[in-house]
Amino acid sequence: MIATSCVADSLRVGAAFVTITPPLGIAMQGYGIRYAEGINDPLFASALAAGDDRLSWLLLSVDSIGLDRSFTNRLRTALASRFELAPSAITIACSHTHSGPATLAELGPVAADAAYLVSLEKRLATVAAMAVEKREPARWRFGVASLAENVNRRLRRDGKIEFAVNSNGPADSRLRVIRIDRTARSPQEPPLALIIHYACHPTSSSDVTRISADWPGVMRSVLRRVYGENGEPPIICFLQGCTGDLTHRIARDRTAWPEHFGAHTSLQSQILGRLAASAALTASERSVDLSAENISTTVEGLTLPFSGCSGFEEAELQVIRIGPLTGKTASAREAVWIIGLPGEPFTEYSTGLGQLFDRRLGAPSDRVLVCGYTNDCVGYFCTPGALRQGGYEAEVAHQMYHRPSSFSAATQSLVFDRALTGAGKLIDNPSMRQSSLFAATLKGLSQWRLLRT
Repeated sequence: MIATSCVADSLRVGAAFVTITPPLGIAMQGYGIRYAEGINDPLFASALAAGDDRLSWLLLSVDSIGLDRSFTNRLRTALASRFELAPSAITIACSHTHSGPATLAELGPVAADAAYLVSLEKRLATVAAMAVEKREPARWRFGVASLAENVNRRLRRDGKIEFAVNSNGPADSRLRVIRIDRTARSPQEPPLALIIHYACHPTSSSDVTRISADWPGVMRSVLRRVYGENGEPPIICFLQGCTGDLTHRIARDRTAWPEHFGAHTSLQSQILGRLAASAALTASERSVDLSAENISTTVEGLTLPFSGCSGFEEAELQVIRIGPLTGKTASAREAVWIIGLPGEPFTEYSTGLGQLFDRRLGAPSDRVLVCGYTNDCVGYFCTPGALRQGGYEAEVAHQMYHRPSSFSAATQSLVFDRALTGAGKLIDNPSMRQSSLFAATLKGLSQWRLLRT
């Protein structure tokens, strides 16, 4: 796979956003068959462009349930040609709102709205160009806060896994912020942009027939309003974390939110969004300097065997490194890593990759941001344990994604291997590339199985 990088004394950053709110009557995805009868709040796409004279990374953050690789490959190829960078240096991250238009080719019984996708592609190209045009010298910072409003949603009861609150199950409560300031700013001026990473399903407004960005949209609005009191408000780019087995406490947790239990309206989205904004503000204001001398990216192929049947899915993951020059001492430890996965990963993909990067690279786990719904959306990435236990994600969800079965128990190991391999390329560590042997062997075995059937 191709790795790209940009080295500069002072990377320049540009950011912009555009509305992508669909018309009324559009089909919606995330539950059953629905059509938009109203709009609770607008949908947006945000773009961040970083580099020196030459662009090194382009991030597009989209209020969407997901976008498949036929869409993102076409857009990334067009943008790469336009801005003279590799497609592997373009990240298209979706919030996974369940109150948006139909954008995946087919999810459950609902097909994508072709006309909306044409419009969306044009708008994403427009906002990307706006961000590239606006680049200016910038200062990067990184911060972490805690927000324990997400909770595991897989509860074992009477020997079966149910969709319910499991406060003892895995959950990653960290909310991470990459803050980008204008170099010439005064201490009172707001940041140029915030990249916010948190893991929680955007389903607080549930299956209503009204368009909404859900809680991430409220978070964005609150942050822009608060920071806008002292100047031009920042552009907010949201990265959805590993939320395949996570939901929100509000409306789900009777103990934590008794007065809101069972309610799924814009009110619950407003409350959760304000709490997320408060945590993001804390992380932003307590952030520490990040030496963003170098931004490098790579994509690694993923061959994901299906469980219990022959065949496999071809996908890719993306690794992004933001930090000091790779030749410097402790460059991996001081960098921030973004791992973009093309599906709905469980919490252990976040915590496990963080621990792995810490052991193998010396990169603190807080600085490893693992994202779902990035550049593609092929289905759930379960853990081996979850596959043994069963439940919706392991036994049913593949039908919603129109796949023959869930992905196999090897998925987690494959993802970890490919992420580590990509990271090794970005720090020029040949020894780490040897870890790809397992994945290459499994890919060969999977293809052999397919040919034998």
